Amino acid sequence: MALITGKSGNVLLKKAGSSEFVKAGWGTQLFKGDQIKTENASEVNLTFVDGNVVTFGPGGTMTLGGNNSQMISNAGNVKKVTAGIMSNMSALTGKRETKKDISVLAGLRSALGEDPVELISPENTLVKTNRPTFIWLPDKPYDKFIVNLYNSKGLVWSKQVSESPMKFPDKEKGLQPGETYFWNVEAEDLLDNKKSSNYSFTVLSPEKLKEVSDQEMLIRFTFKNDSDSSSLHSFLGAYFMNQGLLEDAIKEFEIISKTNPDSPLPHEILGSLYSDLGKKDKAIEELQKALELSKGNTER
Repeated sequence: MALITGKSGNVLLKKAGSSEFVKAGWGTQLFKGDQIKTENASEVNLTFVDGNVVTFGPGGTMTLGGNNSQMISNAGNVKKVTAGIMSNMSALTGKRETKKDISVLAGLRSALGEDPVELISPENTLVKTNRPTFIWLPDKPYDKFIVNLYNSKGLVWSKQVSESPMKFPDKEKGLQPGETYFWNVEAEDLLDNKKSSNYSFTVLSPEKLKEVSDQEMLIRFTFKNDSDSSSLHSFLGAYFMNQGLLEDAIKEFEIISKTNPDSPLPHEILGSLYSDLGKKDKAIEELQKALELSKGNTER
């Protein structure tokens, strides 16, 4: 019936048929007969399947029943999101592959070893700009770095810089919308010459960019009075994830994980996103956090 998309303080859940309340975290699914209770100085945002987002204040209880409209009318602060925005929310509960991913990723990490120059951004994703900034992280200081950019026809340009990041070169034309590019970084000093792996990214077409911009604006407008709420970042993150804007999605779920430190699901989602980007070490790190939090919640 609903999903917890935002919370602060202690929010408790009593499942239908259970006699005890347990702590509820971000991303918890709620069903008919479940009861939510907020303690003093606590608040929870419930997103219902019909698109209503309810802010439930401190010191109260709510039992989910068959009459959504009656519950929602008694709840106070209510927002309505469009069906289009709601269609993205199913992705939030579709990333629960912790155990499988941990074992698979660990094997890949041991086989691949460490990359002497780790590419940070853009990385295996769609991007909204045709003049991206290139960011990388070397394993040690180097005298110079050479950033190479390619498309399907070959080398587009090669630039030498002394450090990361590198803004898109002013004298170069913006990248072609809808086209896929590849890039790598060579690191050099007197003793070493190291090269990163290749990463790809695709520039959004003008039509797709307008669609994404319009939808992002609509989501932000819906939560204009709650710009710091986890619900805002939940809807943005789910939308970016479904559109293939993985770096943008990661930024949103990193915010959610920080504002919901006891919830494992944001880390599960981050682990899956990092895996999709090819960031195996970061994926393992996030999935391990999710496992630790899940174990801690079970013990409590």
